[in-house]
Amino acid sequence: MFFDSKFTVIDIGTDSIKAVKFKKKGKNLAALDLGLQSLPYDSIKEGRIIDETVVANRLMELIRELNCKNSKIITTIPNNNLIIRNMELPDMKDESQLAEAIKWESEDHLPFPVESAVEDFRILSREDGNVQVLLVATKRDMIDNFINIFERISITPRVMNIQPMALVSLAEYQNKIENTVAIVDIGMSGTRVVIGDNKNIYLSRTIDIGGYEFTRIIMEEDKLSYSEAEQLKKEKGIQEEFDDEETEFDISQIAATGMGERQYMISMARNLAEQIGRSLDYYNMKYRKKVDQIFITGGGAKLKGLKGIIEKQIERDLYSLDPFLNISSRQAGILNSDEFAVAIGLGVSEVLA
Repeated sequence: MFFDSKFTVIDIGTDSIKAVKFKKKGKNLAALDLGLQSLPYDSIKEGRIIDETVVANRLMELIRELNCKNSKIITTIPNNNLIIRNMELPDMKDESQLAEAIKWESEDHLPFPVESAVEDFRILSREDGNVQVLLVATKRDMIDNFINIFERISITPRVMNIQPMALVSLAEYQNKIENTVAIVDIGMSGTRVVIGDNKNIYLSRTIDIGGYEFTRIIMEEDKLSYSEAEQLKKEKGIQEEFDDEETEFDISQIAATGMGERQYMISMARNLAEQIGRSLDYYNMKYRKKVDQIFITGGGAKLKGLKGIIEKQIERDLYSLDPFLNISSRQAGILNSDEFAVAIGLGVSEVLA
């Protein structure tokens, strides 16, 4: 648990680094300062930092900008290869014995060897001689990859949290969780669907469609550079959908028929919506109940037209999750607030803890 009244949260994403300097008093949070440093195209790929020198330099610039080198640092690990599972084991009074039992039981839940994993767990409940546990695991080399960046600038993070927990904590802090909610966080390299309540995370899934996929379509169709395509994407968004008959084309058919950028964009959006819908269906089937509300956030959520296409396909309303709601900040309107959902959620997680 984190007891300092002031701390700084750093979220290293695929295309930018976000930082928020917090002050807390009881359950109240104030964002004293916040900043964002863009990262060059392809400096981070599939959750792994490729160009450590560039990322470390941008991180150092942000640290100087916020004057937080001596602050207590909280950060997060990438969603790639992050595993979240609910487990039930015989109850054990000795925590070290329970940790050891979880380690060996987790072998059946991990797609990589347990010897190469870093694990943590939260006890959800104890009843009838059993213990319900939320297991979180990732590859050790993924964590080392991110820690190396901080070590390059002589900083040691005090806490490493996970993004799904941060997002659920954000909704809880805003009193938006009555039963179960889903949070759709659309980032640059992918989309995270998190389903949980104020006690547990039931599902956390990464979909390999994010803002970059829409940028790539523009790059290829219009023969533009990455930065040019990004700018055009922000200006145009996904243009109005075409007739239902036309939307029957999938991406392979579009390629064969020579249809253009607009159709590619809509087809990609519909593909993303379909996978979001599958995540909701899986939860419905496994737990035999529906998600109460669905929230949408992340930098990619600002793409014009995307929210409407997703709503139409999954036949559910999506509600915006403003990260700065109930957070005191004089800068919230200066930057794209949706990009700070994970960063704010990480700060909130420490307060709720």
